[in-house]
Amino acid sequence: MRGIQDSCARARGWRATLVLCLALAFAALPGWLSQAGAESRFALVIGNGDYLKAGDLPNARNDADLVAAAFKAVGFETELLKDLDEDAMGAAVDRLAERAGKLDVVAVYYAGHGMQKDGQNFLIPVDAELRSISSVERETIGLQSIVDVLERVPISLLFLDACRNNPFAEQLADSAVSQGRSAAVSRGLAVVRPVGDMLITFATLPNTVASDGSSGNSPFARALSKEMKTPDTEVSVLMKRVTSDVLKETNGEQRPQQLSQMQREFYFVRGAGGAAPVRDEVRSVLSVYPDRVKNGEEVALVADVPNSCQPSFFDLSAGGKVTPIPQKFFKQVVLGNGQTRFEISPGSRYGLVVQEQDERGKHTLGFFCEPAGLDRDGKIALLKALAQRFGSDELQGQLALGEQKVQFHFQRYAIQ
Repeated sequence: MRGIQDSCARARGWRATLVLCLALAFAALPGWLSQAGAESRFALVIGNGDYLKAGDLPNARNDADLVAAAFKAVGFETELLKDLDEDAMGAAVDRLAERAGKLDVVAVYYAGHGMQKDGQNFLIPVDAELRSISSVERETIGLQSIVDVLERVPISLLFLDACRNNPFAEQLADSAVSQGRSAAVSRGLAVVRPVGDMLITFATLPNTVASDGSSGNSPFARALSKEMKTPDTEVSVLMKRVTSDVLKETNGEQRPQQLSQMQREFYFVRGAGGAAPVRDEVRSVLSVYPDRVKNGEEVALVADVPNSCQPSFFDLSAGGKVTPIPQKFFKQVVLGNGQTRFEISPGSRYGLVVQEQDERGKHTLGFFCEPAGLDRDGKIALLKALAQRFGSDELQGQLALGEQKVQFHFQRYAIQ
């Protein structure tokens, strides 16, 4: 691969683009939901599809219908809104601010167009024209404004199915280039930092595009609405199953990502009498993207690693060159579900930047859980054993090293 390169510091502070707040009507929940009791649950579901200047996204409306029905089935009072212009979106956001502090759980699902500008995310109303980059903040809803309000709710869940192929972003980027300026906008959404007991889920990885779906609904909406109804499954485990479903449906092309620092457990549905849930073993989650890069582009890596694991990261080139990646180059965040997140992504202080001298072809990037007391000879033997597994397309699992079991998790990408 390459040596670790210092990337320009592009991190910018979040700033609200509109003084917006979400307010939702409060109502009693059905008594049959044993885990909720008097818990007040509300879901705001928005599907924007009938865009005046960007064509139609029919599946966004279908997705809103599907997800709203799922929220209702698990005891959420649900407000379903479709094809909202800027005023209507602002009004929906304003309504919840007045009551956010009185709600126990709030879920927000958005399907439609979204984009990022200067590292900030914006949800696009159906009447947006976006003729220039300067119009983005005037004609859209800043996502951070919604996040700021959700911080006031004890438990909040934000689902963003807003990364579909976006003609607005492409048009504005092309316009900037034609004027000799760097493009401040791009398709897909940027990483958002959750606060408190908040889960933020992207339908696909940051800076990438999600599928609108070919059978009436997006893969993400279909998986979320199905898995939400699974009883006695904590939400962090449930979202891993959503990720697995989407990966299978898209043949590995689309990978949802969850960002969370939740300390409390949350269940959509509990069994009769609120029986104790069956706990899944804490497993690693790895995202390496994009799957193809060229000279000057960056490879991003996000790994959620069990706290029992001491990860050792490296890249293996097609020719067998091993490049270790020290932990000091990762941003590390302790999560609330028994994991620690290790992240190197575009815009971070350090980047994995492809250079001209880097070997072209397939690369394998990830980590293994380093056993205590592993010496140089042991590490060499371990790397050889891993290379054999990679040759058999076994990129995740465990292998025996003497009497120890070594967990490993890798993914492939290509340098063109």
